[in-house]
Parts: sequence; C-alpha cells; structure tokens
Amino acid sequence: MIITHLNSGRKVEFTLEGTTLNIGSLSIDLQERQGDVQRVIDVCLDTTYTTVQEGVGAWYVATIIIPPREYQLVKNDNGETSIVPMSLNMSKVEIRLWALPEGVEM
Repeated sequence: MIITHLNSGRKVEFTLEGTTLNIGSLSIDLQERQGDVQRVIDVCLDTTYTTVQEGVGAWYVATIIIPPREYQLVKNDNGETSIVPMSLNMSKVEIRLWALPEGVEM
C-alpha cells in the first residue's frame, strides 16, 4: 500500500487485514470496492469530531484510491481463452492521510 502524508501532524491510525482497511470503527473491503475504473473513497470525521465516516464530513481524515481492476487471459484445458479478473494488487492502493485537528483523540 502506498501511504502519502498530505500535511504534518498526528494522523488517524489504520490497520490492513488482507484487503480490508480498518480506520476507527469503519471497515472497507477494498477488493469488494474495486471496479473497472479507479475508485476514490473519502473518509472524514463527523461534525462532533468523534466518529470516522465514509463520505464528506466536517474534517478530512483520509482518501483511499483503489486502482482499476486488472484482467488476465487464461487458457483452459480445451485451449479456449477467457478473460479472468485478477486479485487486487495492494501495492497499487494508495491512502492519503490528513492530520487530525488538535485535541481530537482517535
């Protein structure tokens, strides 16, 4: 995973379990969200600065960029070729982190 710090300061903690990204109480299955075009997921604090939520909120915490799905050609036993989607390459996923507001504990 590519981690980009957009500014200085303390960032939200996150963990990665396979293709599932956990930020606060929010869990996002990145493999499930991958499509044929790049996907961008915004993660923000709510208006009370206590809960992390997906979508636009009061304070940006992170932006997750999931690359488009890749495909490979596979020949079966009969010599026929088919197009098969590949698993998400986590080294191509980017998370961009913003500093948390002062005084906010996460």
